[in-house]
Amino acid sequence: MSERIRKVESRLQEIVGEEVGSLSDPRIKGLVTVTNVRVSQDLRHATIFYSVLSGEDIEGAKEGLQSSAGRIQAVVGAQTRLKHTPRLRFEQDPVVENVSRIEAALKKLNGTREDAVDTHDE
Repeated sequence: MSERIRKVESRLQEIVGEEVGSLSDPRIKGLVTVTNVRVSQDLRHATIFYSVLSGEDIEGAKEGLQSSAGRIQAVVGAQTRLKHTPRLRFEQDPVVENVSRIEAALKKLNGTREDAVDTHDE
């Protein structure tokens, strides 16, 4: 990956993160964080990865973000000096989801161990 693409991804993450924080769409409830950005080699497409505070409406957040993509894209265009403003697509960050599943599995495993230790102590 070129240094230019890394710089564009970093700048987009900053801009989109600020814009997502200022959205007033009722479908976006709770804390939504931009976790990563991946830009195509030609800089025409950008995938914005985000996480939603657990327990919040994940589908509603995705719909709200996608419907706001045009407005956010306009802000990106105004704040960057790119020949073409990348078309934005929002995706829930799979890393965050995987971490949540691993944490739940570890808690379950730890709870099973504590039950086994309690049984042996008696």
